[in-house]
Amino acid sequence: MSNGKLILYRKKNFNGLAVGMDIYINDQSYGKMASGEQKEFDLEPGVYKIKVQQNIKSGEQEVTIEAGKTISYAYYPSLLSIVSFVSPLIGLGLLFLFKISLSLTALLLMPGAITAIYLLTAGKTKYFLFSRN
Repeated sequence: MSNGKLILYRKKNFNGLAVGMDIYINDQSYGKMASGEQKEFDLEPGVYKIKVQQNIKSGEQEVTIEAGKTISYAYYPSLLSIVSFVSPLIGLGLLFLFKISLSLTALLLMPGAITAIYLLTAGKTKYFLFSRN
């Protein structure tokens, strides 16, 4: 029986640009991927759990590999991860550029803080999302 092919693509993104992403297939390490990199994996037919991880942040996807077929997935940070990164920058920028009150700045920082807490606890396995190409 012939194998199938899994192609993983890490979309270019400013968030985590300089950090390699660990790749796991069924909990076995398959190395790291840089931003914008693509890797191909030759796998036996079956169901696999694909996991990408950067420090404690991760994302998982179950994929079915069929003999002689190629399946391709791209992964990228979730919108929540971008909110948690951008919200503090906006809040602090407004504080220093427009001299807004500290209480208003705290209010602007709240969505990012709540999102960051979620992503570091219950949402840490939902930090990265997959899309099938």
